[in-house]
Amino acid sequence: MKALILAGGRGNRLEDWTKDRNKSMIPLYEKPLIEYNLEHAVQAGVSEIIIVVSYKKEEIIKKLGDNYRGIKITYVFQKERNGVVHAIECAKQALGKSDFLLMLADEILVDAQLEDMIKKFKKEELFGVCGIVYEEDRTSIGRTYTSMINEKGRAFRLIEKPKVKINNIKGTGHCVLKNEILDYIERTPINAVRGQKEMVDLIQVAIDDGKKVFVYPIGKGYVNVNTKEDYENAREMLKKANPKVLIVHTQMKYYGGAELLIVELANQLTKKGIKNDILALSKSKEVEDALINTDIIIPKHNIDLQPPGFKNIKDILKFIKVYRKELKKIVKNYDVINFHDFPVTWTLWPKNKPAVWFMNQPPNLWSKPDAGFLYKFLNKIRIFFDIFVINNSMDIITLSDKFNQERAMERYGRNSRIVYCGINHEFFSGGNADEARKKFKLDGKFVVIQSGILCEVKNQLESVKTIEKVKDKIPNALLVLAGREDEGYRKKIDDYIKKNKLEKYILFTSNLKREELRDLYKAADAGLFPTGKQGGWLAPFEILCAGTPIIASENLGAGSVIKENSLGIITKDYASALIEIKNNKNKYKKQAEKAAEWIKKNLSWEIFADIMIKAYKDAWKKI
Repeated sequence: MKALILAGGRGNRLEDWTKDRNKSMIPLYEKPLIEYNLEHAVQAGVSEIIIVVSYKKEEIIKKLGDNYRGIKITYVFQKERNGVVHAIECAKQALGKSDFLLMLADEILVDAQLEDMIKKFKKEELFGVCGIVYEEDRTSIGRTYTSMINEKGRAFRLIEKPKVKINNIKGTGHCVLKNEILDYIERTPINAVRGQKEMVDLIQVAIDDGKKVFVYPIGKGYVNVNTKEDYENAREMLKKANPKVLIVHTQMKYYGGAELLIVELANQLTKKGIKNDILALSKSKEVEDALINTDIIIPKHNIDLQPPGFKNIKDILKFIKVYRKELKKIVKNYDVINFHDFPVTWTLWPKNKPAVWFMNQPPNLWSKPDAGFLYKFLNKIRIFFDIFVINNSMDIITLSDKFNQERAMERYGRNSRIVYCGINHEFFSGGNADEARKKFKLDGKFVVIQSGILCEVKNQLESVKTIEKVKDKIPNALLVLAGREDEGYRKKIDDYIKKNKLEKYILFTSNLKREELRDLYKAADAGLFPTGKQGGWLAPFEILCAGTPIIASENLGAGSVIKENSLGIITKDYASALIEIKNNKNKYKKQAEKAAEWIKKNLSWEIFADIMIKAYKDAWKKI
């Protein structure tokens, strides 16, 4: 099944808006009209996207390129803009023998049911299915077409722009059609008024020939954007169809991976017309400047939260109390609450509200191996309470990888949704290696970088030990550790470095600006991530965007993605892997460059946000 999107129209009724651009490129919530259809095509599972272009075609081709989210795009040029049927005819060769999903690039749908429409088409072996919406406004129906159907939904007459209201069926340009429809183009009459062949008449010829064509309710809302009034209606329709979201996190003062994820998510929600705010203990100017139009709500408190997290149970209980009080005041202003990890997950229950949890990890409530009987017993009670709270307050659990999916099933007995985090490929591929070499004096060094907060779970000490193992074979090795520091863990690393006389092989940069970090990524020879069973999702992919090969532990959350797609080296033997990269530099450089292209196509913040929005809407529907 291919998708055929018609995007050749001039859009005269939009006046100055289309003077210098194609109608389908008009931005709606910072996204061109055509992209809404591209998203639906991807969701419908098509194998290829064919776009018929004409007026200002260069803008479309430059914007979209040769694929959309990994699906090939083929462009067909319509020399004369002579209507929908002519555009379909132009695409004959590109369609080949494939059945196809027809879409008009200026149509906007809410809750599109294209996948279900295709299933009906295939299961019932139909010739065609016309997507329709139910509409009470006769004038609105008169702008497209209607259909006369039997009690089972089979169409026997399609009527173009009816002047009299026959029923409440409003036809759309979204149709699933057998390839044989192309054979009916020659037999389709020319419309006496418009002087061109019409889609409705094309399908009617097939119906008159006894072909089975049905209608199918395609969504809850539909606008064909032909005028500025239509455009405003589409904006309002999308706004009403989306929930207001409150993102709940511990703090937004320190701009780490979790905070970056929330900022990117919030900005994508804003771009898509979804009102969103963040509840957090703190904020910084850097975070505020990065947000487009999201407020950070800070409750009154006296909690001093420093990385990597809470220092004791007393602060956790105080935090929960503060958030419960604040949520009680503001929760009514939102439709869905999006929680980001413990202890925020304990702050809403028992109040009932649609909730989605992005689970980076289950709360660390297990006891130490040498703990006494009482401590272990209390931990069992806490784990039991955590399971009870999650299963009675979280409608949907989302997470970033298979490892955490298994943990969610083991702890909560819950199915969860994998949502790959996004990566800003354009930003991290644009580093300046020379700037980093000059600033950090890296010339002549074999640079190995690990970025992230210095803490036990990131396991930077193992990276230091790896450099110790390879220093004789790679005497110019330099390990760069970039990230905020936990004082206790930094001292542990310093003591090991001093004891083993490794000072010249290790460079601490502390926390860097993102521009400085991407320069370092570009200058590095390898990224090293002996990470424990939590976190570390973003940094390995950011480094790959710079074309720098990576080595990661089998415990890394993103390890399964890296391994399945051959993006880097997954191993326990970090020293051997470093030597392998040193001895086969070109081989692993090419692997990293291919990985960067894979990331560009598959790991974007827009894709991440789209899947999260689907979760929000699904939770919202449960009310």
